[in-house]
Amino acid sequence: MKGYLRALAELGAYVDLHLYRLWDPELYGPEPSRFFRLMFKASLSLAIVLTILAPLLLLKGLEGPIVLALPLAPLLLSYTMPTVWRVILGSGVDKELPAVLAYLIPYTRTPINIADLIAMLKGEGYFWTKFEASRLRFLLNLGYDPLTALKKLAETTPSRGLSEVLRDYINAQTLGVSRGQLTLILFKHAMDSIRDQWRSHIEFGRVVAEGVVAAVVSMAALAPLVLLGGGYPVLLVTIPAVVAPAGALAMLATRPTIGEYRLSYFELLLTITVPFIAIIINFKVSLEAGLAYLLGMTIVVEAIALGFRRLSSTAMKELRLAVEEARLGLIPEERLAKAERVASGIVKTIISASKIAGTMGIGEALNQILSLVEEAQRHAKSASLQATILAVLSAISIPIAIYGLDLLKNAVETSNISMVDPTSITYIIWLIAITSPLVALPASILQRGWLISPLYPLLTQALVMTTLKILHLH
Repeated sequence: MKGYLRALAELGAYVDLHLYRLWDPELYGPEPSRFFRLMFKASLSLAIVLTILAPLLLLKGLEGPIVLALPLAPLLLSYTMPTVWRVILGSGVDKELPAVLAYLIPYTRTPINIADLIAMLKGEGYFWTKFEASRLRFLLNLGYDPLTALKKLAETTPSRGLSEVLRDYINAQTLGVSRGQLTLILFKHAMDSIRDQWRSHIEFGRVVAEGVVAAVVSMAALAPLVLLGGGYPVLLVTIPAVVAPAGALAMLATRPTIGEYRLSYFELLLTITVPFIAIIINFKVSLEAGLAYLLGMTIVVEAIALGFRRLSSTAMKELRLAVEEARLGLIPEERLAKAERVASGIVKTIISASKIAGTMGIGEALNQILSLVEEAQRHAKSASLQATILAVLSAISIPIAIYGLDLLKNAVETSNISMVDPTSITYIIWLIAITSPLVALPASILQRGWLISPLYPLLTQALVMTTLKILHLH
């Protein structure tokens, strides 16, 4: 009996330890930990209620497997949510890492410990990193010394980039390297992070754009399968109308921010809604009206883009002058304020750091941040060149698809195949033509980020209308 009780106690302790890992504040931080604990209690209560109601649900005619799955669903959600959170958090911290390192660089010449700096992290541009900063504060409040707390954070953070930075910094501190070398370590990681982010963004954009092009071109082959299988013709339009915008929005979410002139919310809304409004005009009015709208908005947006290029050039000039003034021992707040929108949030950090760290290291830090911004701009130009090729491919993919579908329609009409209705193919062609401006959206975003150019949607629709006229479909 004693052995049975001991085994039961050990099992209870194991379960308790395993469940505690779902909301361990040392692993997730205090705020997410409280949320996961409440979520588990709520899901457990819901699972118990659904288990009690299971016989009633069976009597109501609900399928047995569904009744069995219902109590498990909330428990499974609460069990997997912490893992999902860590994946999202790691991605967010990696994206913010260059800005975080830019925040740390000015302080490397001061005696302030990096653990205290990360724990104090706040302000614009650090939304995800603030969760890890809160976790570090929690570890320090538990009694860990700064170096041990940093080691634990490096071992458990879901961000690969932050982990590497902390490990290298801890090793450097252990070896007793100079503060100048510590600055170089942070600067190297910042440059590597910018390169990795742009490389990943360009690769992701290429995959999205090429995938959309391949899917659009293959519509002529997919159409018979959809129609013969009893599917709705509108399903084929999900490629330009759903897949392309979804991929484009994902690209916007992952686009690096350093080096690009930051837009206001009005300008963002103005540019991102252009192709969607064009589709509404295509559907409600005509393709000609949609083309005229795209032409007008292309002129407007490109004029705005030209203005932003000048502002960006001016901001970079002010940043370079700020570097020169900082080398003379000055704190060029006015020049940095003018350069702020080209270094999203980082310049404010430098101004704040100068008030704490003084002029010590500010000139060198500004010079390194200038190098970070210039590196980001070089990668942005590389992305723009590749986007031009992908945009042209996207623009010609829709006419190719329409031509293939028209050949299929003619083949059906001449062979008198009753299984496929030619009018359904015509309907597909018109739906594709109406939604065509969205196909070039991923390439447009890869080219210029948030300042989306309507030029490629305009080109796509112009080619589509020309194709329709040549094929006598319009």
